[in-house]
Amino acid sequence: MPPQKRPLPGHVPSVFSTQQVLAEGLEVQYLRHPDLAVISRGIRHQSSTHGDDLEHLAALQAIHQLGVFSHETAAAVWGMWLPSWIRPFDPVHVSKTRKAGPRPRRKQVKGHLLPTDAVIQRVRGVRVTGPAWTWVQLAGTNMSLEWLVAAGDSILQSSDGPTAGREPGMHPLSSVENLKEAIGQRTKMKGIKRAREVVELLREGSDSPQESRLRIRVVDAGFSEPVVNPEIILSSGERITPDLVWEDVKICVQYEGDHHRSDAEQWDRDIQRDRRMQFDGWIVLRVTKQVFSHDGWSAFVRDLRQSFSSRSPGA
Repeated sequence: MPPQKRPLPGHVPSVFSTQQVLAEGLEVQYLRHPDLAVISRGIRHQSSTHGDDLEHLAALQAIHQLGVFSHETAAAVWGMWLPSWIRPFDPVHVSKTRKAGPRPRRKQVKGHLLPTDAVIQRVRGVRVTGPAWTWVQLAGTNMSLEWLVAAGDSILQSSDGPTAGREPGMHPLSSVENLKEAIGQRTKMKGIKRAREVVELLREGSDSPQESRLRIRVVDAGFSEPVVNPEIILSSGERITPDLVWEDVKICVQYEGDHHRSDAEQWDRDIQRDRRMQFDGWIVLRVTKQVFSHDGWSAFVRDLRQSFSSRSPGA
């Protein structure tokens, strides 16, 4: 049987740089193995396996040893909240400082140049621009205002929020002060004016991109800004943290993601929580992803206005 037909050695990653595996002792004839597909120059993928995005980045990093993942790619590595239409790994955004040579050029890579004082960190095994620096880069993209706010809120998440529970010790990734400092260092970059404006809209404590998007939308619709996930003490002594709250008029909005519907225990807790709030005189508006549709948004704004009207003196 020809050598290239033999099974690939078990230590070969799903996605890898050829120079890395050859340096580790792989025989060159294996690079012609029928199970390998060429992703780009010097990078192979085992077509029978499901290679993840971090393996792809690790392979690129082995080739671009002075490269740094940035922009949407870095945002995805940090776990920032991004809209579904963004494809952070196609192309992969790779930057180099000006002292490290010209911007990277290769298939499925978008190259950039970084100033020499760029904040660079290592996370999940790869080199990326720091969270604050990365968010400022996003301000220069065509991301909508509400999604840019969501991305910023995501790196300000509290240390005891839902995401922090899945990624212990990582949050908050940044602070408003860090973001303003990064903005101050990037006076001539694309989108810097937008970054200066949007940073003032970011808030700590948001638990999901939907909460952030809703908060921006209700303010844009003319309502006062709700507080994000404040602690409310009910008459029973129970402490709860509703999503968006106007405590002075006892109105709150609860965003129900799909997991609230599919998890029977979560669904039951939600119903009991809302019943207890209503017993204490709260108006609880529960919304789903339909609120972001044209008709869903119109109906929600109407209901929210009626809720505020019902709290007006003499109503």
